[in-house]
Amino acid sequence: GQITTKELGTVMRSLGQNPSESELQDMINEVDADNNGTIDFPEFLTMMA
Repeated sequence: GQITTKELGTVMRSLGQNPSESELQDMINEVDADNNGTIDFPEFLTMMA
């Protein structure tokens, strides 16, 4: 599966964070190895490490 910026925002807010849309996009861009604009599971693990 893939995680979009909207879904990432939902997860972050459930963890008590309140990132802006720009911050969410920056987070995805940092780990989006295949540059498809979403995070897959291996990329998600990289982000959470």
